[in-house]
Amino acid sequence: MSNKEIKDCINLIGEFLGRRDISNLNKEELVKYIGKNKVDILVLLGNSIPYTIECAVYAFNNNLCNKILINGGIGHSTELLRNAVRNEDRFKSINVDNRAEADIIFDIMIKIYNIPKEKIIVENKSTNCGDNAIKAVEKLNEHGISYESLLLIQDPTMQLRTYASFLKYVPKEVKVINYSPFVPKINEDLKLTNKGINGIWNEKRYLELIMGEIPRLRDYENGYGPKGQNFIEHIDIPNKIEEAYTILKATFNKDFFSRC
Repeated sequence: MSNKEIKDCINLIGEFLGRRDISNLNKEELVKYIGKNKVDILVLLGNSIPYTIECAVYAFNNNLCNKILINGGIGHSTELLRNAVRNEDRFKSINVDNRAEADIIFDIMIKIYNIPKEKIIVENKSTNCGDNAIKAVEKLNEHGISYESLLLIQDPTMQLRTYASFLKYVPKEVKVINYSPFVPKINEDLKLTNKGINGIWNEKRYLELIMGEIPRLRDYENGYGPKGQNFIEHIDIPNKIEEAYTILKATFNKDFFSRC
């Protein structure tokens, strides 16, 4: 198996998981997709990559959303987010110790990016993708906020699963829009080429994440779909994605990391 073939398989799966329903974060793309130039709520899901915060701030500052809901308690990525914030000089004033992801992100938004706090809703109890969606809906209902559209921004490896979770729990008439903050790309040296992404994973971690996602998305007894744990709506996984996954699984078990 050549590096080019491995690269192509990884990038195919990465693009599938890092779903973008609009090609760019701007009014023109929203109008084409939902017929309006802004969404009611931008949902920023807690994750370990502070760059996602920049994307949400960009959307708000460009009047692409009415409000931001920050969604995330303490989970498997929390300490990674804390470390990424600790290691960024401009975030030195942000307290991260023993705090939920949403609370950390809220402080960054209001203290570093000057987003008005009244424009932000904080949900800081959820611990996984399904729980994110359940508690986001509960929080919006609690605040009496009606909405016809949600824009989801998440770690690219979890963007599609997050979308499938929200489809299960938001009212069917609500338009749910994906915007993966970046689409990961691997080159023929099997290195990530994305630049300027604070908190981005290393190659080993990235491969582990995408390889873990495909089984979760499957609609079978061990997956998260309706025929399994029923955490998410059914997601069609194209044959080419399953084929790429099979190739990578064989390579991953052999000599992938010796090539990096």
